[in-house]
Amino acid sequence: MMRTFHWIIISLSMTACASPSPYALSQLRYSPQDLKTANRSIASVDHKKENKSYLSLDLPYAAFEKIRHDVEKSQHTSLQNRGEAHITVITPPEYKKMQKKISMKEISALAESMDLNKAPYKLLCVGKGTAKDHGKDESTYYVVVESDRLFQIRKAVHLLYTSKGGNAEDFSPETYHPHVTLGFTKRDLHLEDGVIKDASSCIYSLRPEENEKN
Repeated sequence: MMRTFHWIIISLSMTACASPSPYALSQLRYSPQDLKTANRSIASVDHKKENKSYLSLDLPYAAFEKIRHDVEKSQHTSLQNRGEAHITVITPPEYKKMQKKISMKEISALAESMDLNKAPYKLLCVGKGTAKDHGKDESTYYVVVESDRLFQIRKAVHLLYTSKGGNAEDFSPETYHPHVTLGFTKRDLHLEDGVIKDASSCIYSLRPEENEKN
């Protein structure tokens, strides 16, 4: 049910982006060539920690760095960033609830068996989330993505967790908004801050540069 609702949100948002309406979103462009695995950036130190508390798909950085520069120019702001790009598949809060039954080593092995590193994904749009931090509005910017494989991996993790006695209600594989964080004004904002990183938060649509040749 949640997955269907997620698709409805994306479809409506993308239809609005493609519409000639004066309210259509401005477009940013990216190069599909920059997303190829051969150009994958080196994972950050955090991603190499043996005892990390999350699962992620590391991505080539060049395309997202360019998008961030375009967002900064358009939004007249300067964003803090991590100098890398990834899609979090299992978040630290989610793993915290599951770690008494399954380890991150088991989760990573399961994801590897499902070819996490080759998971297809599609860039949909650039979203913006805003929340109060000590009385001041702070923002985070991200690329909303779509990937069926990542949902499949989450469902497999859920099955593994429940098969080992975990409570099915502890982790919802469908409650998931895959995205790539571009940057933020002070700190990254998350669902716990009231920020939902889906297509309903889009401020720019994204278009591959190669389409310009058509």
